[in-house]
Amino acid sequence: MIKTRSTRTSSGGKTGLQTVILIATMFLGYTMIYIDKLSISISLVPMSKDLGISPSQKGLIMSAFFLGYAIMQVPIGFLNTKIGSKKILTASIFALGIFAALFSFGTSVIYFVLIRFLSGALAHSGYAQSVSKEVQANVPVTQRTFANGILLSSSGIASILGPIFVSPAVQNLGYKQTYIILTVIALVIGLILVVVIPNSGNVQKTNSDRKNANKVSLGKILSNKIVWLLLICDFFVNSVMYGVINWTPSFLTSDEVGFTLTQQGKMTSVAGAFFLIGALGGSYIVGKFFADKERDVITVFAILGSVALFTAFHIPHGGAINMIPMTICFAIGDLSYAIAFTTLLSLPLKRFRPTEFAPIYACVAMGGILGGFIAPYSIGFLVEKTGGYASVFTSFLIVGLLFALAIRFVPKHYTPIDAEPVMTEAEELLEQEL
Repeated sequence: MIKTRSTRTSSGGKTGLQTVILIATMFLGYTMIYIDKLSISISLVPMSKDLGISPSQKGLIMSAFFLGYAIMQVPIGFLNTKIGSKKILTASIFALGIFAALFSFGTSVIYFVLIRFLSGALAHSGYAQSVSKEVQANVPVTQRTFANGILLSSSGIASILGPIFVSPAVQNLGYKQTYIILTVIALVIGLILVVVIPNSGNVQKTNSDRKNANKVSLGKILSNKIVWLLLICDFFVNSVMYGVINWTPSFLTSDEVGFTLTQQGKMTSVAGAFFLIGALGGSYIVGKFFADKERDVITVFAILGSVALFTAFHIPHGGAINMIPMTICFAIGDLSYAIAFTTLLSLPLKRFRPTEFAPIYACVAMGGILGGFIAPYSIGFLVEKTGGYASVFTSFLIVGLLFALAIRFVPKHYTPIDAEPVMTEAEELLEQEL
């Protein structure tokens, strides 16, 4: 667990209790980020019927978000280094609330595409990297996998709360009123972030730090093969994860399967609970017992999760009797991908220096964002052209296996760009024991 003893960090003496409060607050914001991502897949179900939105247009709306996210990811990464993470964090949540409100006024596909594009570019693009920068600055390397897992487990919380509350709200109140409610919640969370997160003093830079930060360039970052390998892995894992997140409600409520919006909400909530278990439990176990064996963990769970999702489709469709086995398959898939995903994103936290972390993390995250951009639209295209979801779940299996293969090319031990070798997690644990 995250220790609560006083610990000197790069922040200059933050206690364990302060770190726990910091993580809890950022967790709250992260949950809002994921609920916003999740709500679009739920709201598009009735919207497509009311406004005559086709599957490919639904995919375009969902993909527009990730296009904006991708375009601004690296620029925000460099801006993060210049102005600090608190400004990026708080601005992201406030912007999320504003764009949620604007989305509620939409009546056309072009409008929805534009709003989701801007939400990805100006609201979401800076939050994850800012949170990770705070973790790197304030949490010891041996605890970063678990701390990162706690934060990313907010996706599981969102997957539980989202379907339980958003699905009935959309069904009973309508998507317009639901987005107004989400706006209010986002603004409240933004105010909490402003109060709790320390000002720029959370990372007191020395003159040397500032000098090194100014030397960081995009060309230097992109010349590192590790960045590219992690980017590719992030692309594969997010292609599957966002494909499942964005299209599961449509799949389960389609004529092919026949569940109601409320029924699918219950099913995806159970799967979300298992994502939560995987993110928390998996990150703790991996960080404590599998230091420097991340590649093996990712390989095993990428294969297991892909097979589970593929199996979910081949369970006979329709009828409440098939809800349980199908839910179990989705739950195993979510659990496995949660472990693989959080383990993958713990690697940059333990291997790159603080002065260059934000832009490096942004470049790695670019792969995941591109996966999130390509997957929703390509799935919509497949559904429209084939008239079903068989090809979609086959693609989940193929991409998942490619992820398991790609992670094998990431070196077990490596060093930061232009830096002296750093201790591995196992070496730091050994030093602490001595």
